[in-house]
Amino acid sequence: MVIDFHTHIQPNTDVEHFLAEMDKESIQLSVVLALGQDQEELEESNRLIASLVQKHPSRLAGFASVTPTRKNAVKDFEELVKNHGFRGLKLHPPIQHFSIDDPRVSPLMEKCAELDLPVLFHTGGVFLREGVIRFGDPLLIDELAIRHPHTKMIIAHGNPFGPDPYIAGKHPNVYLDTTLTFAQIARLIPRIGPEMLDWMRTDEKVLYGSDANPNRTWRFKYNLDPIRDMDIPEPSRAKILGGTARKLLKLD
Repeated sequence: MVIDFHTHIQPNTDVEHFLAEMDKESIQLSVVLALGQDQEELEESNRLIASLVQKHPSRLAGFASVTPTRKNAVKDFEELVKNHGFRGLKLHPPIQHFSIDDPRVSPLMEKCAELDLPVLFHTGGVFLREGVIRFGDPLLIDELAIRHPHTKMIIAHGNPFGPDPYIAGKHPNVYLDTTLTFAQIARLIPRIGPEMLDWMRTDEKVLYGSDANPNRTWRFKYNLDPIRDMDIPEPSRAKILGGTARKLLKLD
């Protein structure tokens, strides 16, 4: 089973096209992540994803988003999970304007641990002018994982040349996805995938992701091909393409 752990769907886009392109690449399930700069955008994104998951429960799984520095963040997230069946939390520190090590993030991390739901953090650069790139530093997740050892965290856009593989490798509760950054580097350096798994000393902490959306469905294949071409045992490839995601989403 192939699971794309990192996609987006915007309002007024062609969802049927998105699903058809998933079929072309034999992707059975996509995790759709809420995204927004402010409260209004986040609420709209959460509503849209909830409705899409309700319509396509076997093809889409939703991750809600809230701004953790807001007073009612924990309450809002718990209600989204309880009322709409979200399977995790997506946070984008650079565009939501908070630092991962802000103490106000901790209550939300504890709630995710209590609910046994993963948190996916955007890391790395962002092209939005108002985005604060330093808030996307994956080194901040290292400290957060020490403070919250029971919260499952995913480093999005994992960089095989950065600290990301070491952070995921040393923390039992931290994973990374292959979205875009890995795919770009693997095209330049084909051996980077097997080397990264060796550094991490595990093949159970890496998740296929594409950052695809209905207007950029080419990203499904762009991010899949480097994993399909990796010189690794088939059981390891199966974990990256969907096995580990199944466990995080509790599909087994």
